[in-house]
Amino acid sequence: MRLLKLIKTYKEKKRQKPRRYERINHSLKISYQIANDTLHVDCQTKDISEKGIRLNLYQKIEIGTTLKLGIYFQGSEEPVWVIGKVVWLKATPKREYPFEAGIEFTFLDASSRFKHQNHIKNIIKEKKITKIDIKNE
Repeated sequence: MRLLKLIKTYKEKKRQKPRRYERINHSLKISYQIANDTLHVDCQTKDISEKGIRLNLYQKIEIGTTLKLGIYFQGSEEPVWVIGKVVWLKATPKREYPFEAGIEFTFLDASSRFKHQNHIKNIIKEKKITKIDIKNE
């Protein structure tokens, strides 16, 4: 019975569409605000892609909630502000942050989009160079 359940789970995962945008394990400082609520600072991303982020949170936020996000890219003292929507949430007990959330970007102005895409391209370049360096050692 258990084997059948594992096979079914495997087949379901195999049928899922591949991701359109590569997720990159990368930690960035994030500030976020829900509507006119208090600005929450010093949260961290777990990964990032062109269309969203996985964010560590101190509080539970309902799926569908719109957030104003300040993303502090490396080497920048000022955040890039974007709007995103919570698309999934999971509890992570026994960790520093009790929740993780998947945030899909719903609005980036042209300047923010350019900075975000360049940041991702630079991360990918760095990771490829690091992998090559490790293989050659």
